[in-house]
Amino acid sequence: MPNAPATLRVENRAFADMVVYLVSSSGARQRLGTVTGNSTARFRLPATATSFGNVRFLADPIGSNRTPVSEEIAVRPGDEVVLEIPPQ
Repeated sequence: MPNAPATLRVENRAFADMVVYLVSSSGARQRLGTVTGNSTARFRLPATATSFGNVRFLADPIGSNRTPVSEEIAVRPGDEVVLEIPPQ
């Protein structure tokens, strides 16, 4: 569906809670929300995410200096993107 929102499913297998950001190809970050440790959460991506072309996602652990960033991913309307955060 061309007008369906894209979503992000984050599978956080790490102990730490993570703040998840959408990162545009220009490097601008937009906060999507928080995923608690050892849990899964879904976020609706803003419509602008599908107009960025390729995007990255950044998972910033609360209380740590580790900040995993995904590879570039093409996101289209209606897509569900999965981001897996491995245990530390």
